Amino acid sequence: MIKVKQNVSRIALVAALAFALTATLAASGAAAECAIDAAAVIYPAPQQACLTGWISAPASFEIDADEKLVGSQALDYLAEALEKKGMSASPADGAGLISFEFGGPEHETVFRQEGYRIEVSAGDRSEIKISARTGAGFFYAALTLEQLIAKGGAKLAAGEVIDFPAFSYRGVLEGGYSVWSHEKRLAIIEWTGKMKMNSFIYAPKEGMYFRRRWRAPHPDEEMEWFKQYVEASARNHVEFAYSLSPAMSMEYSDPAEFEVLAAKYARMQEIGVRRFGIFFDDVLPYLSTPADRAAYKNIAEAEVEVTNKLLDALRERDRDVKLFFVPNQYWGWTPTDYMRIVREKLHPDIDIGWTGRDIVSNSIPADDVREFIKLVGRPPAIGDNWSPLGPVERRDPDIYKLTSSYLNNPYGFADDSRAKMSRFVDSTVADYGWNPEAYDPARSIRRASEIIAGGQPAGDALLLALLIKGEKVSPANIAHIPALLESLSDASKAAGSAASLRELLNSYSSALPAAELSPMFAAEVAPALEKGLDAFSRASAALASMSLPADSASIDDIKKILGLKK
Repeated sequence: MIKVKQNVSRIALVAALAFALTATLAASGAAAECAIDAAAVIYPAPQQACLTGWISAPASFEIDADEKLVGSQALDYLAEALEKKGMSASPADGAGLISFEFGGPEHETVFRQEGYRIEVSAGDRSEIKISARTGAGFFYAALTLEQLIAKGGAKLAAGEVIDFPAFSYRGVLEGGYSVWSHEKRLAIIEWTGKMKMNSFIYAPKEGMYFRRRWRAPHPDEEMEWFKQYVEASARNHVEFAYSLSPAMSMEYSDPAEFEVLAAKYARMQEIGVRRFGIFFDDVLPYLSTPADRAAYKNIAEAEVEVTNKLLDALRERDRDVKLFFVPNQYWGWTPTDYMRIVREKLHPDIDIGWTGRDIVSNSIPADDVREFIKLVGRPPAIGDNWSPLGPVERRDPDIYKLTSSYLNNPYGFADDSRAKMSRFVDSTVADYGWNPEAYDPARSIRRASEIIAGGQPAGDALLLALLIKGEKVSPANIAHIPALLESLSDASKAAGSAASLRELLNSYSSALPAAELSPMFAAEVAPALEKGLDAFSRASAALASMSLPADSASIDDIKKILGLKK
């Protein structure tokens, strides 16, 4: 049952995030030190948290919320989360209290305030205080609170969390050369919000009406799909962005062509879309018609003119609309005439998409971002092209100070049969985008796999099974297994390592079939699960019959079974 507050006192702005234990925790005799690694519990890793220990959790909670939050996603999600943990939002004897109040941490943003604060204290009545400034902040607090409750609902992590994102825009760009099905795109949008990401960009290169047939209106069935995307995005505090790419065939100087383009965007405004993109990437940078060659000296003039006119047309219907532009030269910082024209003529309110030093950048140092800013005169909207089955790596921890946007295009998973597998890399995008200064790739991918599989060791087993199947999983993400294998040649460690490795593989054999995978995801990884279970069994048997200490050939045989050696 949710109790509604009629009059809520506003709590003061948190101007500085200096952390101290609450008086309640001190009075209850809780340990003064932060005994729990918060990043091992909360994902994405929080900005500031001190978790002092696990306390007994009540079987039910009374929820006390401001009347403005009634019907919000935060309250709805929290009620569902409590039920999944075996708890209840209908208070009974001994119920705890969860109170929601407006306030919470304030942080720099160009989008919206998304920070929150959670205080969990033990005493005669377990009490959880949640404060935030917006619906998104309360929603993210509910997501974190779910993680603070142990599986089964018996334990609750006590302490305090003060949290907010580093990047204003964090999310997924569907921009590969294939197309996700409606069902999988919808599921990914829902999931995006649950990972505390707030942006989804629709831009599939081979989408029927995105590029080749950009003039044609979407059929009624697809328009219904887009309505569902907008609704799902709103429920999960995600901003859905619609894009087109007219670059292959548009005659830029023809007013009738522009009217067709603008009308297609206007139709999306009618169903509630408020952020848009226009793509001019991955085509030859030439003016292809006599009329355009007469009207413009450089392709950039044509692209910028159309983009600026599009912003004006969109703003006739919505003054707060946002538009981003993906140029033909969308990587690096070469000082071409094209980029000079973009700098001089593109409307200052329009963001510019950029992938870093290269189309697929091995790293994105802060100095590279500064070079782009020097060239163009404004920060880039980073649309990373990072798509291994593994974590985002080698992105500097401080580039959020130079740009407000970090999204990723999981182009390697553009095919619909692999769409849900994009969650591995994009989970780490969420983790990096939320708190890049605390980001650790190895920790992040293991936590992501744990969340995807419903726990450990199922997460590790799933990663290893995918490696065995032939996916490009870095062995560094399962470094504990190669380490055990190498020690099989050490006479003093061989017997213990062999026993430990067999125990680990046997646990994987039990955990993998019990992994909590969604039906769509399970279908995508089914071949890997089959190969993994067979390999775990064969490797365990080989270890049982191995002479110890082992020679290099015997160790290599097991490495081959486990996909660690070709």
